[in-house]
Amino acid sequence: VAIWAARRAPAVQQQRNASLRCSCGQRGAAEQSCSIPGARMRPWLAALVLARCIGLRPQTRFGSANYGDDDWRFRKRYAVLGAAAAATSVRPVRRGARFQAGMLRIGGAYAVRYVTRAPMEDVHEATAVRMERLVRDLRGAYVKSAQLISTAFPELLPAPWVSRLEVLVDDAPARPWRVTKRVLERELGRPVEESFRHFELEPVGAASIGQVHRATTLDNRTVAVKVMYPGGRQLVLSDLSNVRRVLRIVKPALLPAVDEFRMRVKGEFDYRKEAAQMDACGRYLRSKRPRLARRIAVPASLPELSSQKVLTMAWLNGRSLRSDLEEQAHAAQRSNALVKGWRLWRLQRRAVVSLKRVAAAQGALIFGEDSPGFSADPHPGNVMVLEDGRLGLIDYGCSCSYNDQEVAVLADLYHHLHHNNRGGVVDAVKAMGFSSKRMDEDYMCTFATQLFDRNIVDGGLLSLNDFERQRGEKVRKIPRKYMLTCRVSLLLRGLG
Repeated sequence: VAIWAARRAPAVQQQRNASLRCSCGQRGAAEQSCSIPGARMRPWLAALVLARCIGLRPQTRFGSANYGDDDWRFRKRYAVLGAAAAATSVRPVRRGARFQAGMLRIGGAYAVRYVTRAPMEDVHEATAVRMERLVRDLRGAYVKSAQLISTAFPELLPAPWVSRLEVLVDDAPARPWRVTKRVLERELGRPVEESFRHFELEPVGAASIGQVHRATTLDNRTVAVKVMYPGGRQLVLSDLSNVRRVLRIVKPALLPAVDEFRMRVKGEFDYRKEAAQMDACGRYLRSKRPRLARRIAVPASLPELSSQKVLTMAWLNGRSLRSDLEEQAHAAQRSNALVKGWRLWRLQRRAVVSLKRVAAAQGALIFGEDSPGFSADPHPGNVMVLEDGRLGLIDYGCSCSYNDQEVAVLADLYHHLHHNNRGGVVDAVKAMGFSSKRMDEDYMCTFATQLFDRNIVDGGLLSLNDFERQRGEKVRKIPRKYMLTCRVSLLLRGLG
């Protein structure tokens, strides 16, 4: 169609008028008339412009009525590539354009500040609101990237940005049942009725790459069925590419975190790997940490009802830790002074106990001998408070594992941080692969403390931003391999 449109460009208006006279209810020849590019000329012209942007430049101006053979061959290639680009990249390009336009507006606000001399705190707050709104509108990988950057590098961003971005939740509108049913039947190879006795059409949760339904198997087991969206992989990877493109200009030091996350997130598009990781973690805790396993629940997968895009696992009765803590906090605020103090004390104790259990499980999976790996996304939405008092750990799509040497270096770092051994911390950070412009030891200690240990830095150390402003220090290389452990540490710290 695009080739025909390029050849018949002078007749566009005539074809448009003919197509507008076609009614939507007609079939046959009229339907074919509606499908010619007269009614759809604008998208195809946009596709041709897109093809021009990737390097095809015809020798003559587009739209001339007289075409030579050479010009026609050029236009043919021009249209084919443009049509292919439009067919495969319309939505990612549109989302990328929205994101980059939003970032340009935010950058413009900072540029205006240098003219008006407005207080920087006010500019940070205003741009943080814009950034939060932009990320919430786009959802998907933009939410995941905002969570990662704001939790892994809080000192490299303005404080209002961190407070608004770190609490974002990866949610998305649910897809209709017909889409879910088509994926289920294609992946399992049989109708839904032959796989499940009962299947709830409304999902219990939806995220950027898939949604979860509650169902009952033929042998009356209650399960959670995770179904991947069609085209989710291309969309998420495109979103991450857009984030990386902006960070390369704004904050190059954050690129290793996004690169590591991009590499790990690819595993989320194969539910078979997630099922294997989840089962391996459950078996490891039950065999190596039986006492801890009695307080921690890891759902088991059902391989016979799982595939690359469908994951069926045991259902955990409970609610997310985030919902549980928020509900208790609201109940405490509504109480009188005496009851409020009691409830707040119970809330604090519950949060501490939950933190210790999750930290113990993560520590066993990170540092344990022969560990299968650990989940790199233990935020409160992926930790459940079960009806029997246990904690449920779900979502093993983004996971990581270390070899013995990497575990030894990481354990060495935590040991020296715990004993406040500055020299040992510096040696461990260097062994991890961190480097900066001046290799300032105070800067490296601050980096390790704020990203792997506690929130408040003792000893009068400057923040990372203060180092950059006052001493000209700047990050050159961040140990990409350890970024997911850094994320786990900061998520657990935020939970506490």
